[in-house]
Amino acid sequence: MKTWFTSLNGAITLSAVAMLFFIAYAFLVSRYLLKQLTPGITAAGIETVVVMVIVGGWLWGLLAAAGGGRGGLFAVLVFNTLPVLFTLYDLLFYSPIPYGWPLLQIVVVGTFIVCVAAVAALAFQLK
Repeated sequence: MKTWFTSLNGAITLSAVAMLFFIAYAFLVSRYLLKQLTPGITAAGIETVVVMVIVGGWLWGLLAAAGGGRGGLFAVLVFNTLPVLFTLYDLLFYSPIPYGWPLLQIVVVGTFIVCVAAVAALAFQLK
């Protein structure tokens, strides 16, 4: 398991799973949390653009990393770190999350764990 975790394939796979968790996190946060905190079409539009930029950059990084590019690995590391910061903020300031309980809380914790694991695997690749 340690060999797979420290391999390029393991890092890319963990990052792809982390991206799927982030997409689920973004959907649920927009459904439950942002609807309560900042209702309106403008907030939804801004969040949609931000999520599209993050996922698009993440996909570009995954493709570049799979092709052996070190810049792609660095980009994937950055795009994996963003959800770590987002979920850490949610866990510190909104936990337990009152809206969408327990599903949203489970997805936030899951996203945090998977993204931290992906960041660790990517750090092994970049050293």
